Amino acid sequence: MNVLKFARLRPLMSLETVASAFGEHWVPPGEDGYLTCTPDSVSARLDAEGRLGYITFLRTFPGHGVIDGLHIGMTLADARNVRPTLQPADRDDDELEGWSRHSDITDDGFRLKLGVHEEVVRSIELSQPLPVYRDRQLPAAVPSLTHAFDLTLEPQRELAMRARGPEWAGGWALGLPPGITPQQWPLSPVSGHPMRHAFTLHLPPEYRTQGQHLACLSLFVDDQFEELEANEEVTSFFDAALSPEAPADEALLPFWQHLQARHPRQHGMEDILGTRYTAIWLTQEEFDAPLCLPPMPPSAHLTGAPGWMTQSYAEYFPDVWAYTCDEKTSQHGAEVGCVSGISIARPIRSSLRENDPNVGKPAREWEHECTLSGYVPAYSDKGVALDLGRWRAPAHLGGTMIPNQGYPDFGPHYLEFEEYFGGFNFGGGNAQMDLEKMELDWACG
Repeated sequence: MNVLKFARLRPLMSLETVASAFGEHWVPPGEDGYLTCTPDSVSARLDAEGRLGYITFLRTFPGHGVIDGLHIGMTLADARNVRPTLQPADRDDDELEGWSRHSDITDDGFRLKLGVHEEVVRSIELSQPLPVYRDRQLPAAVPSLTHAFDLTLEPQRELAMRARGPEWAGGWALGLPPGITPQQWPLSPVSGHPMRHAFTLHLPPEYRTQGQHLACLSLFVDDQFEELEANEEVTSFFDAALSPEAPADEALLPFWQHLQARHPRQHGMEDILGTRYTAIWLTQEEFDAPLCLPPMPPSAHLTGAPGWMTQSYAEYFPDVWAYTCDEKTSQHGAEVGCVSGISIARPIRSSLRENDPNVGKPAREWEHECTLSGYVPAYSDKGVALDLGRWRAPAHLGGTMIPNQGYPDFGPHYLEFEEYFGGFNFGGGNAQMDLEKMELDWACG
């Protein structure tokens, strides 16, 4: 991306003008106006009317990019020679040692702010004199949501293809999914191979956000433990609008048939690294139905199969904790169902969480974001006093969220889970899924 063109952007420029500067890299902002498609050397925000509110050029912006006669890397003395009316600004309470701020008004009436470190200009900001921004609408508290649930995993055991016992009533991690057909099994839109079933969870009535008749949720994930080669033809086919006519390329026909037969309650999700996930909401009848074996799409575009389809858990997962309690209880050599007809899984147990003050409240990190809802962050002073970090289950529904890094903009109907709740690779972190918006977020540890 040619970042120098951003030096021509000015406050009050229209959305269309700003978007044209980004070209193919443009991504529309969220409701709060912050631009997420800027390079690391630039930050910007649109005002409530969709005009540029401010633009900031940071220390990595090229020094030969000139902004109102100034540039990154020049000395404060040179900046004063260019703009003799430059004045020191009030110091912020959180100002770092060695930094200072200086301000001025441009000939166009915009506010100019310089960030100076050790007498060298390290940031330049241009902003409207009186900008009006649209705040992000945070999810409201839900008084009717009164319970949170901790989810634990039992030692792995054989999961019957049909007529399963009461030990599986809460669902299971790993193994095979119930109630779908091989044609409905989600395929990776990147490689074309079947995605791995991570878990199927039976939800309490309060968390059946898509309708009370949809009692269960199966989550599938694209491979995270081996580097599957992307297929350009397959990716392009999945990215394009689905045609009512079968493709001329016979090798793409299995994927067209798959999309025609996709489950009506399937939701695709993608994380910041481009890993794909698919969630399918199931009825009780589907949950009680026989397990499904993954398909082998007969396409010339596919070679081999993902490791999870051809290897035992012990061979596929890099760590024992991903698939069992410990080495003593692991069933080494037990193949995944599509290979041997045996589905090895871990039963999920659900228990009511006691004395969680955050049930029904959207989780947020900062105090000002929690004023209306009354949410108490786990590691705030009050949260520490209440010992809100005491829960250690591998997953839970609602209540206090403990993300490894930032808090996602999710509502109170959410699932938070660790890597070993279905065998994920989150870099030592954990994930959250909003069960209303059907969005997934995670951060490494």
